[in-house]
Amino acid sequence: MSLAKIGYARTFSRLLSNGLPRLQSAIPPAEPGHDLATDVSSGRPLVPKPKPSDPRPVRFAMSNLNPDVMSNWELERLRIVPKLATFYGGNPVHEDNMNQLNALVRKYKNLPTRVLDEKELKAYKFVSLEDYRKRAQSGTRLKIGHHKELLELLNRLRSIEPELMPKEVFEVLQKYSSASEDKKQVVQTAIKTLDKYGRANTVGKRKRAVANISMVKGEGLVLVNGKSFLEYFKRDIDRSKIGYPFKVVSQEGQYNVFITTEGGGISGQAEAAMYGISKALVVFNPLFKSRLRLAGLMTRDARKVERKKPGKVKARKSPTWVKR
Repeated sequence: MSLAKIGYARTFSRLLSNGLPRLQSAIPPAEPGHDLATDVSSGRPLVPKPKPSDPRPVRFAMSNLNPDVMSNWELERLRIVPKLATFYGGNPVHEDNMNQLNALVRKYKNLPTRVLDEKELKAYKFVSLEDYRKRAQSGTRLKIGHHKELLELLNRLRSIEPELMPKEVFEVLQKYSSASEDKKQVVQTAIKTLDKYGRANTVGKRKRAVANISMVKGEGLVLVNGKSFLEYFKRDIDRSKIGYPFKVVSQEGQYNVFITTEGGGISGQAEAAMYGISKALVVFNPLFKSRLRLAGLMTRDARKVERKKPGKVKARKSPTWVKR
């Protein structure tokens, strides 16, 4: 053994012999009922031996954050949770928007859609690329392709039939509308529904005739101003106009119709009632609208009698020319 090691050993033993009595004198007396450890040679402080009946520290306790959930208090800690699930992506706000729009498309994919014509696409514009970059707070990281993806999903949602468009889809379309469209205060078209008695109340017009329609599920009864439509309309062509909307959607004999007409002539009143019945059928089932539109029943015939001009016998007829 080297001299250095011998010197270290002597120094350590000297310190131990001088400090051990001092340590033992500083130990408090044992409490009654507790036995002290007798290992004095180790030089460690004496610790009372725990009783078998002493409660052990509870590892799982009630959480301080949520008292209804069991939590490991030793591992519980506060941490910052990102607000967006896409926080660690390249464009977190844009990716979160795309996830929401894709979820809406999947949710309402079975609703009937329509083809958006070019005129309608130009009339209503969504948020521009520059404005969307400000909303997404992405700057130049948001590319033109990202903006095109957004517009494709928005146009897909806008192609849903207006009568069947859910409220949340309409609110999303309003959210992404451009600033100029916001100033126009575009509001959703009021969709008519059945009243508390289960009736569809609509109005049809033709020339100067106006027909108020009240339709309800029934056996096929049709009354016009309190009379049967067979009694009120004498001509077969006028009677066929009343039943034409039901024939288009194959719903003959399924509804009771109460018609109140005024103004115009008999043929004008018949066509006014025809248009009003078509609107009432759409109230009962919005899916009938496409078939009725193809039959020309959803667009009112706006033609009217042309006025008489001065110097003419009628609207366009000139007086008979006489040589003398």
